[in-house]
Amino acid sequence: MLKPFTFSLFFPGLMPGGNGDFRVGSKAILYFSSNSRELISCLYNGLRNLPQFPLFHNTASFRSIFLKPMRSITVDHAQFRTMAPVLVNTKGDPNRYLLPEDKGFEEGLRFSVREIARTFLNMPDASIDFCPVDIRRKVVRHYNMHMQGFVGIFELSGPPEVLNLIYQVGLGVRRSQGFGMLELLQTTRYEKLPKGKEHIHV
Repeated sequence: MLKPFTFSLFFPGLMPGGNGDFRVGSKAILYFSSNSRELISCLYNGLRNLPQFPLFHNTASFRSIFLKPMRSITVDHAQFRTMAPVLVNTKGDPNRYLLPEDKGFEEGLRFSVREIARTFLNMPDASIDFCPVDIRRKVVRHYNMHMQGFVGIFELSGPPEVLNLIYQVGLGVRRSQGFGMLELLQTTRYEKLPKGKEHIHV
């Protein structure tokens, strides 16, 4: 079942440790994005009522929680920067992740876009075009697997409502597991989305 959200998590004090471990430091920054006003509202209000919670052998507390207005895409072309690696897989082999230069990448990317457009916009035939600008390969260890994706800047062309949906819920697969979140860099023109279509910044 497709989830109507994506997120990205940053550790400003991240440092390598021994034996392949990492030291994450004492601060984390979480960005959460959704096209669902109800989900955003529930999460925002829930976090505000949860000043701290246990985390492993420590206690985590929130320094600030705020809504960050998103920009609305009104044209058929937009440039994005990744806030989390984008994963694209191939039909019939869900554990094989593709890069833009790999055979089957465009088919896999368009399939994932059609699925979210069909589910959240009732647009089963939606399609987009992908153009890399400045991207690089990024390998992430996730659920004891090494998954290759890409990070950087790229452009998408397609219907504005589909581009907005990608901006709100992410691009590619495993979006609800912290992949595929995007920052909108530029379009021909833009405006703020209606209230409720926001990022949450924690």
